[in-house]
Amino acid sequence: MGVVRQGNAILADIDMTVRRGSCCAVLGPNGSGKSALVAVLSGYLWPSSGTVRVNGDLYGWVALSDVRRHIGLVEPSRTPKFNDRMGVRQVVATGLFGSIMLPLHGEISSSQWRRVDSEVESIGLASIADRAYGDLSSGEQMKTLLARAMVSDAGILMLDEPTVGLDMGSRAACVAAMDRLMQRADPPTMVVVSHHLDELPGAVDQVVLMKAGRVADQGAPDEFLTSANLSELFDCDVNVFRNNGRFVASVSATSE
Repeated sequence: MGVVRQGNAILADIDMTVRRGSCCAVLGPNGSGKSALVAVLSGYLWPSSGTVRVNGDLYGWVALSDVRRHIGLVEPSRTPKFNDRMGVRQVVATGLFGSIMLPLHGEISSSQWRRVDSEVESIGLASIADRAYGDLSSGEQMKTLLARAMVSDAGILMLDEPTVGLDMGSRAACVAAMDRLMQRADPPTMVVVSHHLDELPGAVDQVVLMKAGRVADQGAPDEFLTSANLSELFDCDVNVFRNNGRFVASVSATSE
């Protein structure tokens, strides 16, 4: 699969499969095509060549609105502008309708509110369920967006740099929420785009390393998240190690 825009190849020769119920991490430097890949997979960017299947549906033969209905997309850089006075429960409930506000003249059923409350509790937001969205910390807002993405029973969750701009505590809380999602009896298929290993859920079982719009390597984390691979990927001296089962990377300082 490839994407060409104004004569420039944004993505080229992409050949990858994400297994249902797995957690796939897409890593690479800025400009490597990670966000463009998510846009294609979520039906917001049309490929110039090749084929794309999501949930077995072939793009071109299925309405993209139907595809998007089964995908929970979280992009902090493009977060919808919610009314800051909306409570956490209300923001999460908008995920039932794919909108940024609740229906003006529509009733939300008791079963739908139970679904909302279940996700709010699962993500760890029950204690602040009635707090105004605008009063939340960045980490709490991100967890709210995760709950919103899941409330519609999305089978696929795509997270494009979900912890960008968060402090260490908020980032850890967000990653813990992702871990809890993957520990469910029927977990979503999760695709996480990131620059940093410590932002990845512990459940990652597939990695895709991207550079210059192409897949440089892909496979099992233990095999491909190595110091040599990431040093080549990011063009710097990277040391990869494990800490409490998680991958961590440090970059050696260089002097000119």
